[in-house]
Amino acid sequence: MKVALCHHYSLTFYGGGERFLIETANQLKRNGCKVAVYALPFERKPRNYEALPKDIEYHEGFLHKIDDADIGYFVYAPLVHKLFIGNFRRVGALHSFVFLTEMQSDRIRSMNSAGFMKQFGFLRFISKTYFDKFGDKDLSRFNAVHVINKEALKFIRRKKVYYIPNWIDTSRFRPLKEKNEKFTVIFSGRRSKGFPTFAKITQLLRNEEIDFISLGSDLPKVKNVKNFGFITDIEKLIKVYSSAHLLVHTSEVDVFPLTLLEAAACQTPIVALPTKAVQGLELPVFYAGSANQFALVICMLRDIWHKKREKFLEMCKRMRLKVVKHYDMNRVFPRFLGMLREVASS
Repeated sequence: MKVALCHHYSLTFYGGGERFLIETANQLKRNGCKVAVYALPFERKPRNYEALPKDIEYHEGFLHKIDDADIGYFVYAPLVHKLFIGNFRRVGALHSFVFLTEMQSDRIRSMNSAGFMKQFGFLRFISKTYFDKFGDKDLSRFNAVHVINKEALKFIRRKKVYYIPNWIDTSRFRPLKEKNEKFTVIFSGRRSKGFPTFAKITQLLRNEEIDFISLGSDLPKVKNVKNFGFITDIEKLIKVYSSAHLLVHTSEVDVFPLTLLEAAACQTPIVALPTKAVQGLELPVFYAGSANQFALVICMLRDIWHKKREKFLEMCKRMRLKVVKHYDMNRVFPRFLGMLREVASS
């Protein structure tokens, strides 16, 4: 089977969607499929050319003529699939929060058009507006739709919808370091993923014996926070997760926050906003709705670490067990491959 992976951004950005496609291309090849990746030449900073898939066809251009594919897998964006020309079956995959606003925070769901455009930009506003009006018709042009979060099934009205979550290699993402003695809290993501709330939390707790670490490419300097930048070395990232005691996830917009799986696989507990995107993962996550509530949860867990360490470590082990059971690559990827084969042959 020849699979064409189609994306509306260059893979050089190496964000969540790009990492997913690179991992998918590698897994398909290991499973005996022929693979080619086709991307539009729209780049976002930072660019990471070393992350491009090795020994796999990769094409960038404004128009792609694909002659030999059996199945095309598209990271959905309105109308973009028309730029990938060929006679093959197509799966449209909803990876962006723009098309699943029902799964976002209360504030995002109730935001008016002007507020949405101001916060997320003109292109995302246009994409959302188009999808709200014509999304059902646009998705009907695909032979199947793929959603990566169980909650999304409630909002997509198509006959052929597959729910298959993203996966994680738990043989790679596993604890590689002991927890730091000093209670350590990390934030991982771009500034738009709720960093201002995290910064507020750190100031509320500035007099506490807690280390705060941020991981991200565009994060401003904040007093009391050590910024490690955007870590592309996976082993280094795993060690940061492993040695921390808590991941704080303050994002108001998500579809499938892979960062949570990575941290949980490294036995790191999580506190997050109670969005449907996070709840749909069905992980044993702590929830908080404001900076003050996040601060309370952090202090509670800090006290458990110091006073009831065995209880804390058992909590850490449960996080990993849940990820291994539901999201391990060896369990999930065969379902993804089965979807492609089924749609290609139908």
